Amino acid sequence: MNKITKIVFDIIFIILIVLLSVYFLLRLLDIAEIYEVKTGSMEDGIHAGDYILIIKKNTYHIGDIVTFKKEDYYVTHRIIKKDGKKIITKGDANNTPDEEIKASSIVGKVIYHGGLLNFIIDYKYILASGLLGLYLLSLFFNTEKQKKE
Repeated sequence: MNKITKIVFDIIFIILIVLLSVYFLLRLLDIAEIYEVKTGSMEDGIHAGDYILIIKKNTYHIGDIVTFKKEDYYVTHRIIKKDGKKIITKGDANNTPDEEIKASSIVGKVIYHGGLLNFIIDYKYILASGLLGLYLLSLFFNTEKQKKE
């Protein structure tokens, strides 16, 4: 393994470790969470099967896409009206607004959805195995190089 390849791999590996560490720290502190969207109520923006990254905030505004707990499941819709601690949401693909909810039932604001997040979660075991394999190869080639010197 040449020196440039090793440097590139090390940089990618460090970036992934930092991103995973930040995410797990945010989860541990109960600040961030990832959910899978089950319905198409937010189509054309967020699709059924997309993963969403939500962050807890102190305040939410009209236009924010939020995830809230309703009975024993979670809903991700856009805030269309606020009146004090009462909020009305609506799925972008729905014709009618939802029933009024309390602001306290909001779990967080969607800050990222789909794309790279879907790829990472769908292929997490393959990616983790690949990274581990590349790391072990890197260690092997470094050991072989040191033996020759």
